Amino acid sequence: MISFLSGCSLNSPVYFGSKFTSTNEVQSFYSTKDINRPFEVIGHMNASTGRSESSQIRTRQLVIEKAKEIGGDGVVYSELNRQVNQKTTDDFTMKVDVIKFK
Repeated sequence: MISFLSGCSLNSPVYFGSKFTSTNEVQSFYSTKDINRPFEVIGHMNASTGRSESSQIRTRQLVIEKAKEIGGDGVVYSELNRQVNQKTTDDFTMKVDVIKFK
């Protein structure tokens, strides 16, 4: 039971920033250079993820759900960090900027 609970919390994004009326659609980007309209960064997220493709897909889904909830129009996945833990698995954290189109 404890491992199940800790596994759930690993992928919950932590958000810091402004909140707006929720949105229904959030676009995903991997570089701000790919955004072809004016925008502002309204906040930042950190989301834990794993090495597997299924874990990364689930993390992206959770990030998009959170961005919709706080009123973002898009997310920019900016950095993947790896923290090595002694005698346990590595932890990966995705840094995400949440944007709002002007």
